[in-house]
Amino acid sequence: MMRNIMVASNQTISMTNCLTVTEKIRSREPILYETEISVLMLISVVINLKWTSVCIIFDKETEKEAAQFNQDLSEVEIFAVSYNMEEITSSDIDHLSDIDSTHSQNIIKFIVLCRLEACEKFLHQPFDFGRKHVWRNSLLHFSRWLVGVFHRDGQNIFEGNSNITFDNIAVIHYFTASGNQKLNQTHYSKNKFGWIPIETLMWRESTRRELSKIGYVNLNGSLLLQKDTTIFHNNGSDHLESFIYPNTEFGFNQRKFLMGTLPWAPFVELDEERNQYSGLTIEVIQELSHILNFTYVLKAPSDGKWGADKGNQSWNGLLGEIQRRDIDLVAAPLAINSYREQVMDFTHPYYYEHSGIVIKRPPHEHWRKLLNPLNVTVYLYIGISLPVITLLLFLFEKYNPFYRNIAGRKIIRGLHHFSDAFWYMYGALLCQGGEHIAVSSAGRTLLSCWWIFCIVIVATYSGNFVAFLTFPKDKLPFKDIEGLVEQSTYKWGTAGETIYETIFKNSELPERKKLWNGMIGFNQTDPSVFSSDPAEQIRKVEGGNYAYVADKTYIELAISHKCDLSLSPSDIQPILYAFPLPETSPFVKTFSDAIISIVDSGLIQMWKMKTWPKPGPCQQLNSTEAKTIFLIDFQIAFYIVAAGVVLGCLSLLYEHIKLKCGICIEKRQRKKKENNTNGFRKSTELTDVFYSNSLYDDNDDSPMKLAIRRQVGSSVSKTRKHNINEISVIGVCDDTSEK
Repeated sequence: MMRNIMVASNQTISMTNCLTVTEKIRSREPILYETEISVLMLISVVINLKWTSVCIIFDKETEKEAAQFNQDLSEVEIFAVSYNMEEITSSDIDHLSDIDSTHSQNIIKFIVLCRLEACEKFLHQPFDFGRKHVWRNSLLHFSRWLVGVFHRDGQNIFEGNSNITFDNIAVIHYFTASGNQKLNQTHYSKNKFGWIPIETLMWRESTRRELSKIGYVNLNGSLLLQKDTTIFHNNGSDHLESFIYPNTEFGFNQRKFLMGTLPWAPFVELDEERNQYSGLTIEVIQELSHILNFTYVLKAPSDGKWGADKGNQSWNGLLGEIQRRDIDLVAAPLAINSYREQVMDFTHPYYYEHSGIVIKRPPHEHWRKLLNPLNVTVYLYIGISLPVITLLLFLFEKYNPFYRNIAGRKIIRGLHHFSDAFWYMYGALLCQGGEHIAVSSAGRTLLSCWWIFCIVIVATYSGNFVAFLTFPKDKLPFKDIEGLVEQSTYKWGTAGETIYETIFKNSELPERKKLWNGMIGFNQTDPSVFSSDPAEQIRKVEGGNYAYVADKTYIELAISHKCDLSLSPSDIQPILYAFPLPETSPFVKTFSDAIISIVDSGLIQMWKMKTWPKPGPCQQLNSTEAKTIFLIDFQIAFYIVAAGVVLGCLSLLYEHIKLKCGICIEKRQRKKKENNTNGFRKSTELTDVFYSNSLYDDNDDSPMKLAIRRQVGSSVSKTRKHNINEISVIGVCDDTSEK
């Protein structure tokens, strides 16, 4: 039969006939009409919840309602499967995992139609949801149950019943006055104006269950929701699922998890007197229990091992327990590894670790302490620079024209003697200098750069020498796995049946294969090389000629109290600590999201300060190591010396050019003076001729000669006299210059 469909509305409507009941209630319009009352109510709730698929479970007395319900759901395009509760099996539940893929946890929606007695019995154990059935067990949390219960008036249902362990159960009461499940519309119309309560089964203290009213559904399919709840105020009626199933807001609702663990300082430590665990990993578990609202119990594995593959993907220890699903989670620092992920799932990592090699510190070579601050190459280049720069300074000072006018310079001691230049340059390396200094521009330029070079060298050497005296540098016989496997003095080992055994055993790298084969060989004569007790491994290292491969955190804490131990500088394998869960566990994302929020909040660093042991007296010795200075660290100093050489050469070239130019100018001036002297001599000869002319004959008194004498006689006489004086002066200057 075709039915009319009306889409649910979120708008509040006035309920004039129901104000006494619905003052704090928000209404939704009816969904369907002309449908059996019980079915109409359920369909109204399902459509408002926006479910796309459901599983219908009924008993023999509600089979008719279940069939009609299934048919009506198909008409509104909601997929449904139906099971008789007397015939449903755990395998049928497993097939439901693919029905609803809209959630990563595969949330299954169940619709249950039955009598009160059958419902209580069925919900107590509808299928086998024990720990070994991971997905079915997750339905205790990741499932939604909408139960239509037929019972007599006044009969309390589920109250105080702690046997029902599913978190999210909503109940609609179908009252039957005579025990017949057939609804009487006239009876309901007289009961609070036809509104039937929707209640959800809440968890109370001591695992007691109690029904809490969250709204009403009308006989015509309308919904009324309580508005005085936190969920309603935060989300409104658009989040109807959180409103009808409020337990979804409380995580795991105090569910108890069984967790396995083993001590591994400082992540997990056991106080045997109080039988109490502590450490960074335990702090993370405690914070997760607060965020996700669960409780937990810690237990150690029966064999006391961490876990390794014993063949055919069969693991022992903690990993074996999680593989067999004997526990829910491992609360221990276990590393993520591809081989482990084949049989279990890991959460998001909560700690990033590194690994290294610890050995006994080799004896120090005290005679080398003076040489340790600088690299051999640096000493070599300094040794070459000293005579080279000395030679350049000697040449700059000896052949510099700046000193050309100093008489007897060859017998005067100074930087123009190679020995004096060498001792001055050597003294500069000791920040002392020498007796003589350079006066020329070329010499001063070169010496200024050399002094800068010497100051850098001396300051760096002095500072690094103090560091080597305070934090002596160990020359380890090897620094990584390659060096370890190539030598024959040291044996090596690691904690057996841990992540290192899995890594080295399955690695394809040649050096790791050789490392693993070496451990197998040493194990034949000394089984302690695979001891899982780190304290015993450290004692073997202290005995000498033994290397232990382990986490750097544990090694650093161990050697902080043992100054004769040293950690290799190389990182063997980065490690990510996470929590293993059973394979295909739906809880991985839930735990991972909570761990990400913990890591982002910075709580890990705070817990490290709280749980990490205080550093021992050797902590600074092992964490700080003086670094040898190499040539590349000094390159700027050598560049300065090179710049000084270039500038000195340019200055010396300038001095020579200046000298040449001065000589040329002097020659030009001398030639010009000589030319001027020749000119004066010709003028004198002409004057003498002029004076010897008959016009100036004193015995000739003719009128013409007398007139000429009067016209030019006085000026010529003065000129002749002036020229004679200048010639005399020039002659004196020439005589002086020749001398």
